[in-house]
Amino acid sequence: MDIVQQLKKIDLFHGVSSEKLQILAAQAIYKKYPAQEMVIGETDPIKAFYVVLTGRMKLYKSSPEGKEQTIQLLEPGDPFGLCTAFATDAFPASAMTIEESSVVLIPGALMETVAMQEPKLLLNIIQILSRRLKDSMALIESLALKEIPGRLASFLLHSLAQTKENPEQLELAITQRELAKILGSTPEALSRALRKLADDGILQTSGRTIRILNRRALDDLAEGT
Repeated sequence: MDIVQQLKKIDLFHGVSSEKLQILAAQAIYKKYPAQEMVIGETDPIKAFYVVLTGRMKLYKSSPEGKEQTIQLLEPGDPFGLCTAFATDAFPASAMTIEESSVVLIPGALMETVAMQEPKLLLNIIQILSRRLKDSMALIESLALKEIPGRLASFLLHSLAQTKENPEQLELAITQRELAKILGSTPEALSRALRKLADDGILQTSGRTIRILNRRALDDLAEGT
């Protein structure tokens, strides 16, 4: 695999010089994982930086009782492990594949050295961290202040905003069980919320396809009105 060419396709490395990409690629490690495979365990002593190349993954936290809260879904091009690369030695969450996936791993010390020499890379990192902080604050607000239907509406609106094709239709890349973990719900409660929104004429579901029928009502539900 030509790792340099792979890095060039990733937003994080846009504008970074070919020389610096060559330095990163020289020590990068390519790894492939099957579906439902743990990539990093919470508290693992890892000082490295990861980028998803193919497949889908999730970052999540687990309670001692086994309850799981998905924090973020990771798509191709998404980096993770920034905190262990630059700040801490232990990973604050677990990372697991949802489907067969591949990642590239770059040693944290190398990333830090190159970032100090490449202002564009530092700016890209700051932008990514800023977006994730915003998403994390939205997740905290949703879990703390909204009931399941409101959380679902917020998730759908956020996902639709990322869709470049049909703005009124969403193809879920995850199962309803995984979606329930994102919403801090149970699969049963999520199913009831979907049925309620369908009965109210707000949306229509078919497998993993969700079609929005009443965007204003969905907006109102997400805002708690």
